[in-house]
Order: sequence, then structure tokens, then C-alpha cells
Amino acid sequence: MTKIKLLLADDHPLIRAGFKSLLAKNERFEIVGEAENGNELMTLVAETSPNIILTDISMPGMSGLEALQKLKKSFPDIRCIILTMHEEREYIMNALKAGAEGYLLKNIEWPDLEKAIVTVFNGGKYFSPVVANILADSVARPETYDVGEITPREKEVLERVAQGNSTKQIADMLGISIRTVESHRINMLKKMKVNNTAELIRKAIDMKILT
Repeated sequence: MTKIKLLLADDHPLIRAGFKSLLAKNERFEIVGEAENGNELMTLVAETSPNIILTDISMPGMSGLEALQKLKKSFPDIRCIILTMHEEREYIMNALKAGAEGYLLKNIEWPDLEKAIVTVFNGGKYFSPVVANILADSVARPETYDVGEITPREKEVLERVAQGNSTKQIADMLGISIRTVESHRINMLKKMKVNNTAELIRKAIDMKILT
């Protein structure tokens, strides 16, 4: 029986422990390492040669998606399942662009997690039902954005990003969650058709959205 070597990345030790306990139920699964951020994830991939990465998106330092984008260049055969609480369309689409083969929400039941790992190991893709519905809806009704659709709240976030504030600082200033700040930033990147925050700020200045 071929062992499926797994590398688990999440910045919350209790969450890692919980998933390790679940994964131990299947003797075919072998956890070869744990990482608490994207930098550790990249190091451990080189050291342990896992078949599948199970990673969260939001982690301190380098995010799971940033790490995945880099890993896919150096280890093109490695497969990845995103394991997160983020169910927004922008996160899902960015994960797929980064090269993820699966996208699961952390409230997944054990049989579905087991099935997802085996499916991805065998070359398939697997998505939580909620995620699959969002993807199906995106295909049926693709979104198009116009720069004029930048909302007042997004502009508030953008102004504070341009001032050099961190995501946490912006969240505290506006009385919203870090997750919401990240969601606004991702939405603006898409609406403005740019690839990173620096380009976003430059384009916003050019278009007089920022002064």
C-alpha cells in the first residue's frame, strides 16, 4: 500500500493537532511535517518531499497562496489542498490561479477530507460543496468589474494601505476584521486589473482615486 505523504501548514497549533488526529485514522496517510507559515512550508517541502500540501491561506509572513505559487515553480508535481475558513469567491479563484488542486473549508467532515486527499493524490480535484457551488456560479455568471465600482469602504481601506498601514492596523482603525480588510484588498486588485498592492496604489493615484 502506497503511503500518501502529507505536509500540514496552519498558524494555529490546536487546528494542526485536530487535523493530525483526524488524518491518523487512515493508515495510508503519513504526516511528514508541520509548518506555521509560508516560509516554513517552503523549507519543509524541500526537506520532506510530500505528495500533498494541506495549507491554510492566511498565515503570518508569507501566506499559503504566496508559498504555493513559488513551490509550483520549483516542485511542479507537488499537489495542494487549501484548508481554510475563507469561502469568498476571490480567495477561491486566487487559490486556483496559484495552482491548488483542492479547496476545503475547515468545517469539513472526516469522510470528505479523506476522499479529498485520495482524489487529489490520484490526479483529480476536490472542492467542498459550498466552494463547488461558488465555482459553478462563477462559470454561469462571470463577474466583470469597472473601476467606478470601487466602494466608499474599499476607498477607505485603500487610503490606509497607501499610508503604509498593516492589515491589522487597518482593521483596528475601521473596526472591521482582518479577513474583511483582506477581502476588500483582493476585490480592488481585481476591479483595477492589477497584480499587486504597489500597482494598485499607482493606478489609484493616476486615476485620481487617491490624491
